[in-house]
Amino acid sequence: MTLTPQRLRRLVKQRERLEKLQEGELAAATRLYRRREDALNESLGNREQLMESTANDGPLDVADFLAAGAYLRRVDREIGARRAALEHSANDVEEERNELLLRRRDRKAMEALLDKRLEEERIERSRAESRLIDELATTRWRPRGGGL
Repeated sequence: MTLTPQRLRRLVKQRERLEKLQEGELAAATRLYRRREDALNESLGNREQLMESTANDGPLDVADFLAAGAYLRRVDREIGARRAALEHSANDVEEERNELLLRRRDRKAMEALLDKRLEEERIERSRAESRLIDELATTRWRPRGGGL
């Protein structure tokens, strides 16, 4: 099946739409990454705040110490989970970025093919016009009658 310029134009437009959709997917993955990064930073801040608050040189309350220890374990588990989620999001962002690059390459290849096809058609039309002009000139200037 021959790809006509009209069909190539439709394919290029479709590739452009796919590229726009992929840009949206990348933006969504990036937003999720940033939200997870903020959550991790918040957990790290909570841990830091706890460590600063327990550094007091005042009297030690056993209940407060046990509660702080339990809170610290929970925050550490939360930090681990959020780091894993952040790493997963980083992988998703990288995959979406690679997919976008592939879609851009695909669209550019289609555009190059379309440009090449249009140039070939232009050259063919030019050749046909030249042949027609040559033929007209030949018939016009050919000696009429029984010349030689």
